[in-house]
Amino acid sequence: MEFNMSFMQSRFEDTEFAKTRFPERFSYGLGDVACNVVFALTTSLLIYFYTNVAGVSAALVGSIMAISRIFDGVSDVLIGTLVDRTHSKHGKSRAWILWMMIPYGISAILLFCVPPASTTVKAIYIFVTYNFCTTVVYTALNLPYATLATLMTRDTDDRAIINLFRTGMSALGNMIITAVTFPLVTLLGDTQMAWIQVSVFYAVISIVMLFICFRNCHERVHIATKSKSGGDLPLLTGLKLVITNKYFIMFFMLALFLALYEAVTGACNAYYAQYVLGNRDFLGALGSFESMPQIITVLVLAPFILKLGKRNVALIGSAVAVIGMVTMLLAPTNLYVALFGCVMRGIGKGCFRGVKYSMLADVIEYGYWKTGTRVQGLIVSATTAGQKFGSGVTVAVVGWLLDAAGFVGEDVIPASASTMITNIYIWGNILAWGLIGITLIFYKLDKIYPQIMQDLKEREAAQSK
Repeated sequence: MEFNMSFMQSRFEDTEFAKTRFPERFSYGLGDVACNVVFALTTSLLIYFYTNVAGVSAALVGSIMAISRIFDGVSDVLIGTLVDRTHSKHGKSRAWILWMMIPYGISAILLFCVPPASTTVKAIYIFVTYNFCTTVVYTALNLPYATLATLMTRDTDDRAIINLFRTGMSALGNMIITAVTFPLVTLLGDTQMAWIQVSVFYAVISIVMLFICFRNCHERVHIATKSKSGGDLPLLTGLKLVITNKYFIMFFMLALFLALYEAVTGACNAYYAQYVLGNRDFLGALGSFESMPQIITVLVLAPFILKLGKRNVALIGSAVAVIGMVTMLLAPTNLYVALFGCVMRGIGKGCFRGVKYSMLADVIEYGYWKTGTRVQGLIVSATTAGQKFGSGVTVAVVGWLLDAAGFVGEDVIPASASTMITNIYIWGNILAWGLIGITLIFYKLDKIYPQIMQDLKEREAAQSK
């Protein structure tokens, strides 16, 4: 009996708490590079395309996106529940990556096929295709992808490394998309067809990367999401477990404020480059000067996480980002000052995103420790639902403010619109990063996490007897 227990314990350590290797970590990172194609397009470039190419007003675009995010948030919770209930030969999360990768590519292309018709027809087309892409397909792909990291290993340090790969590689993908899209569109004729051709190119590459992610990543954590009676956990019961997890509430707020930052930056970046700095092609520079420091920060972050803890690293990052944006207030039309602000924001984002996903995994383990029930899919989905809702509301407000300031998608805009773009871009970022920093002050899960994992190991070892 003692021999069997020793064997079971050894096997347990070799699976759920196993250390992943470089090929698997790299393949997981490729998955987020692929996901960032749609993310970068919808946050940084799609609004510009709708207003300046398709000829739809900023207020209408903002309203469509705000309404769509309500549906998107609901779909997050539904998909999260489905992930927890998925039992396939490919696992819980990997199966969804396989199922959704081709629809994902198609949906991204459809975003740019807005017909040359009346405003009403354009609005209907945008609403349908935007929701098909983001509410249905992207959610059904990205949410299981995010959950996959929590199923690859339960070793907290290894999870941090896995998510560093994800964060660094996704930043690289975002930077490339942001930097090369406008030049590619210009090279292909600067027409709507050029946008469609570029989206086809991105879609094909994304499908290949997603297949590599599916093929090389493995699910080792097999703790079922079950009710006490042994059946699938009811949705309402799962939601109660989620909202009574105090660290989930804090993480939810962090995700919401990060969405505020990403929505403000994404919605205004192209406009800021063209109308405040004076050249649309400066968008690539803004994106690169933010993404490269983020990537470098992520690459060197591991020893700082081990020494300072995840919360403290993220808190330092938020302070750095605020300092960078406050500096931009001194000379908002100066390219070099703007680039400095991007560098500081990139360092801050690298610090926060470098620990964000491993913090989420810690929140899941905390809930499992407190309640005895593991609801990883629902926690991830509830987080992204709030993030998407916050993003949608922010984009809507940006659109309404720009419209009220007299913005039209033309080469020349009134001074009031230019001033509005500047204020939203700078003060919106200061607000977002300031709120992130304040929330992190109250996050203290790092201190008790070692004891949580020790308790869980002892509990699971006792249950296996």
